[in-house]
Amino acid sequence: MIATTVFGLMMMHVGAASVQSCLFLPNVYLNGGTVDEFQTEDITQCCVQCSTSSCCIAYTYDTVKKRCFLKNAIGYSTEDYTMTSGLKPNSRYIDIGVTLKNVRILGDNSNKIDLRSEEECRQYCSAYQVFSWGPPRQDNGKKTGECVCTMRIKSLSYDYGCTSEINPAQG
Repeated sequence: MIATTVFGLMMMHVGAASVQSCLFLPNVYLNGGTVDEFQTEDITQCCVQCSTSSCCIAYTYDTVKKRCFLKNAIGYSTEDYTMTSGLKPNSRYIDIGVTLKNVRILGDNSNKIDLRSEEECRQYCSAYQVFSWGPPRQDNGKKTGECVCTMRIKSLSYDYGCTSEINPAQG
């Protein structure tokens, strides 16, 4: 039996050094795409450095080695209790959300439906904090893509053509 842990989404505002907000994924290690790494006492510096780098879209912080890994791509994620990852906000929801191209997000108790477009998926999932939409596949003959809504992130993986968004509740 494989144990599965669902990752909660945490948000933190970083302050004057960066107008971005950090989206943390506890116990998640993002594999691939490391463009820089450095020592730091806490994950806040990872967020600040990523938010000021045009190449960075995400980061992983090793809580044991106190090391930050800036990412320009996400291959896949694994569960690791010594790591916390973060995503650079870049969404239409100024400073709080993130849109990921070619990345599929899987969650717990997901709601799946076939829809015609990313925008239909975004609207359908408006009550959720997270969605992924994959376009129709050439090999299955469908004219609709798969829309998945969830409120908790289980894993991330590369999936060409897929669009995912994380939009934390405001207030």
